[in-house]
Amino acid sequence: MSTKKKLLIVAGAVVVLATIIGVSVTVNRKSATIVETGQVRRRAELVAIVSATGEIKPKEYVELQAEISGVITELFVAEGDRVKKGDLLLKIDPVQTRYDTRAQEAILASAMSDVRSQKAQIAVQESILDQERTSIRVAEIEVETARKNLDLAQSIFERKQGLFEDTLISRDEYDTVKNNLLNAENTLATSEGRLLQAKAQYKGRNLMVEQAHEGHGASLSRVEQQRAMLERSRDMLSKTEIRTPLDGVITQMNVEVGERAVPGTLNNPAATLMIIADLSIIEAEVEVDETDIVDLERGRKAVVKVDALPDNPIDGTVTEIGNSAIQKLGQEQEAKDFKVVIQLVEPPKSLRPGLSCTGEITTAVREEVLSIPIQALTIREFPVDEEGHLIRKEKDADEEKTEAGEGDDAEEPETKEFEGVFRLVEKKVEFVPVETGITGDKEIEILAGVEDDDTIVTGSYKTLRTLADGDSVEVEEEES
Repeated sequence: MSTKKKLLIVAGAVVVLATIIGVSVTVNRKSATIVETGQVRRRAELVAIVSATGEIKPKEYVELQAEISGVITELFVAEGDRVKKGDLLLKIDPVQTRYDTRAQEAILASAMSDVRSQKAQIAVQESILDQERTSIRVAEIEVETARKNLDLAQSIFERKQGLFEDTLISRDEYDTVKNNLLNAENTLATSEGRLLQAKAQYKGRNLMVEQAHEGHGASLSRVEQQRAMLERSRDMLSKTEIRTPLDGVITQMNVEVGERAVPGTLNNPAATLMIIADLSIIEAEVEVDETDIVDLERGRKAVVKVDALPDNPIDGTVTEIGNSAIQKLGQEQEAKDFKVVIQLVEPPKSLRPGLSCTGEITTAVREEVLSIPIQALTIREFPVDEEGHLIRKEKDADEEKTEAGEGDDAEEPETKEFEGVFRLVEKKVEFVPVETGITGDKEIEILAGVEDDDTIVTGSYKTLRTLADGDSVEVEEEES
């Protein structure tokens, strides 16, 4: 074979080989997935934050309402005024309540006069009762004397009767002692009758005294009732002057002179005359989702950002965490929120109750931690062994089994979802289960699974949704 022919054969082989290599590279490029990558890195500090929206409120405030109905005749304050506890705020027309008070005073005076009259009558009745009691004692003495006289007359009669029967005395003497006996019996009967009469009179008088006492007790009860009604009228009269129950600022004024104040009732905003707030302690009341409330504790630090003051974040501390979900009338809630109160530290003077705000509450702080971007974390399902360990599928072996017709009737292994990341290993990705810790604003703590400086897939989001263990990838070059 000539030298020229050999050169032609070698040149042809080189061309064929170059073509095969070019086609192979093109096919590999088309089959590789374009990904974004990042490094597992150690951060000096990672902070977990719960964010919630709400509004600014003073710690102490009162929605002042009237307890009586009437026309407002005088108003002594305006919105924005500073007041001290006990200051007079407004007056309600007192004419009707003043007349009611005078009427109750007159009724009470009449009732007390009745009591005094009944008390005098009771004194008279008790004096007569004492006389009746004395009459009973006198009648009892008379009965006792008459009974003794009768016994004496009976004794004399029996002795004289024996003498008369023996004819030792005359009939005149006998008749005299017999008449004396009859007189003694009559005297005793008369005395006993007077005693019974005296006792009956005493019983009747005692009943009258008891009835008088009962009437007096009823009159005293009426007096107490009238006194209570008078106190009520005086209380209602005092409520025509409304005073502030605390030191603070009039943050809202809802009435003017000449308007009618109506008694406050539940959920009746029209009854609120004004709102007084103590602005020395300001709080942010936010609503935290039920999934985050379990991570909160009282005393946690927070930062409150007020919508009206975007460039002035305010430090605060969590002072109150609701134990039950907020009930919102007329709304069927699937997700529940809990009230959390943040007390602000050195709030600016420009802060006003009712301003919308966002509270960022620190739930945990970690130092010197491994972390990855949150978007790099994904979930995949893998078969597991009896101990629950991940079993990686070997694609070549699966393909060989499929080609050989094996594995069609094989029992499918149990599967389990794993949380992890895709680690880059020689232009392929390997799914690595990880154990996570706290979650920061953009990064999440990694407790186990990857090491510092490992390269992992961070995006794109669409790519991460479809990326599989063992896929070939090509790192997207950053634009310069």
